[in-house]
Amino acid sequence: MSSQETRDRLISIIKDHQLKHGQSKLAVGQLADAAGISRQAFNRYYGDLKDYSSGKESIARLLVDDSASLTELIENKDERIIKLENELSTIKLAHKSELDAVVKNHISTLMNNDILAFEASQLSATLTNQGNHNVYLNKLVTELEVKNAKLTMDIISAGSDKSSIVEKSDKNFITFDLNLDAASKLYISSKKYSDYENQKDEKLSKTVQKIKKLPEPERIDILFFQEKYISDFQQFCKRTYPAKNRTLIVLRLPVYSQEEIKIIIKSLSPISSFSIYVPYSASDAVVSAKRQFSFRDIPPEELTDADSAKLPQMTWGFDAIHIAKIKQGD
Repeated sequence: MSSQETRDRLISIIKDHQLKHGQSKLAVGQLADAAGISRQAFNRYYGDLKDYSSGKESIARLLVDDSASLTELIENKDERIIKLENELSTIKLAHKSELDAVVKNHISTLMNNDILAFEASQLSATLTNQGNHNVYLNKLVTELEVKNAKLTMDIISAGSDKSSIVEKSDKNFITFDLNLDAASKLYISSKKYSDYENQKDEKLSKTVQKIKKLPEPERIDILFFQEKYISDFQQFCKRTYPAKNRTLIVLRLPVYSQEEIKIIIKSLSPISSFSIYVPYSASDAVVSAKRQFSFRDIPPEELTDADSAKLPQMTWGFDAIHIAKIKQGD
C-alpha cells in the first residue's frame, strides 16, 4: 500500500469515528492498528493527523475535495444538533412542569405577594440539594469501585502467603523502570506535550520488544505498575516477590486508556498472566507534596491523564487488579 493510500485510509478511519462518536478522541494506537501500520510509522509519517485523531480538529478540513463525505459529516452534525435541541426542549418543558407543580402545591397557603419569593427560594434549595446529592453519589461510586477492585486483587505484601514467596534473583524477578527523564527534558525545551508522548511511546515500544524476547513465556507473570506519579516504583519493587517456579516482570506503565492497555497486553502474547497495581490516595495534599518532591518535571497534561484515568477492569484482560492506599515512604 502506497503512502498516499495509507494516508487516505487513516483519514477514512478518523472520518468514520467522527461520524459515529462526534469530534472525540481516537487513540493513536487504535488508529494505527486499524490502518495496519505501527504507532511509530504513524508518528513519523502522518503526525499531521494527530489533531484530527485527538478530536481537536474536524476531519471535514481534509475532505474539501470529497463532497460526498463532507455532506455526510455535515448531515451527521445537523442530526446531532437537532437531537440536542429536542432533548433541551424536553428538559425545559419537564422543568417548567415541575416548577408549576411546586407553585400550585403551595399557592393555597401563600400570600400572592410572596409567590415570587417562594419560587426563587424553592428552586435554589432544590438545586442545592441536587448538587449535594450528586457529590455524595460520585463519592459513593468511587468508593464502590475501589472496594470492588480490592475484592478481586491478590495481596502482594510479604505477609499475604509466605509459602508462595521465593528469594528474588535476576532470573525470576525482572523490572523495567521505563525512565522518562529524556522525555521530560524534551518537553521542558519544546513545551510540546506531543514530544513527551512520542518519547514515552518509543520507550514503551522498545521495552515491550525486550520482554517478547524472553524465554519460556508460559512461565512469566507480568505486573504493570500504573504510574500515577504519587509513589515510588523502586520502593514498590522492593516489597514485591515472584511466585514459586515463575518469573515475575514488573513494568512501570504510564498508560491509562483501555484501548492502549489492551493493545499492550495483546502485543505481549503468548504471555497470558497479567495483573496491574494502582497506587491510590484520597488526599490532595499528599499527592501535591509527592509530586513537588519527586515528579516536578512531569508535564501537567500527563498528570491530568493520570488523575482522570478510569480504574482498570478485569474485562481489559487482567487476572488480578491490585489497588493500595499509599503510605509515608511509598
